[in-house]
Amino acid sequence: MIRRRRRLSVESIVFLAIIVFVLLAVIYPAVTVLIRHEQKSLEEIEIEIEQEKYVNVYIDGGVIEMPLEEYLVGVVAAEMPASYELEALKAQAVAARTYTLYKMNNGGCAAHEGADICTDSGHCQAYMTEEEMADFWGDDAGLYLEKIQTAVASTSGEVLYYKGEEIQVFYHACSGGQTENCENVYSQVLPYLVSVQSEGEEAYSNFYGEVAVSFKDFKSKMEAYSPSIDIDDVASCIEEIVRYESGRVESIEIGGEAFTGREIRGVFSLNSANFTIDISGDTITFNTVGYGHGVGMSQSGANAMAKGGASYVDILTHYYTGVTIE
Repeated sequence: MIRRRRRLSVESIVFLAIIVFVLLAVIYPAVTVLIRHEQKSLEEIEIEIEQEKYVNVYIDGGVIEMPLEEYLVGVVAAEMPASYELEALKAQAVAARTYTLYKMNNGGCAAHEGADICTDSGHCQAYMTEEEMADFWGDDAGLYLEKIQTAVASTSGEVLYYKGEEIQVFYHACSGGQTENCENVYSQVLPYLVSVQSEGEEAYSNFYGEVAVSFKDFKSKMEAYSPSIDIDDVASCIEEIVRYESGRVESIEIGGEAFTGREIRGVFSLNSANFTIDISGDTITFNTVGYGHGVGMSQSGANAMAKGGASYVDILTHYYTGVTIE
């Protein structure tokens, strides 16, 4: 049996044409919007690449321009032990990034013209090249470098702010159990740099320190620092000691003159200004707790927090009061 094909009527053709027109009217704009959206995203990515920040670093006698994130890998490697927990290293990366940007946006490195920052840890931030990392870490160099790169990359672009402004960042090796108010060290009140408890630091190798000097050396160093000082009897020249709540020495009277704890720390190269004094025979012994100035983030405290399960955000918001991370 042969079946004949039915021809579409004029009305059917018109009806189908209307359906096709309606479908095109709905689908085409959606496709167009999608394409435009994808093109916009690509443009945004290109802008982000173009806006990558660079920093002028004074190193080895000259100023070198390098990508900020690349520079931070060298900073974290130099400023915090690579054996520390990853979350502690992330906290260090954000702190170092914030410190760097603050320097860049507020006059740069005062010691070196044309530099945003230098590699002198006593003036700006320490820095380590990959060659120095290889020498320092030996067989662990590859593992540690990857770990630090991960810490920097996973926090890329993140900065600490207080009420919308980049903060001044300070950090140190070990607080000795409690950090210090900024004004007690740097004569500037900063609401995000206030004293906080810092637990779990006792495992740090320099949590306790000791410096012993003879009476002769003590007298010689004090007279060199303050020529007007009058020390007849070393054993009885040390008088009243006043401390901050953190335990650090606020002031100490020696030979009738008042000195700050920071001054004495500098004169005798003590680990911290949190010290007690023992006199035995003809020797004066300074017993210290903690390592560093004590302001801001304690690195050993950060590592202890990370070991306890804290994230880098937890660490940073603990040591820098009231900040946001953006």
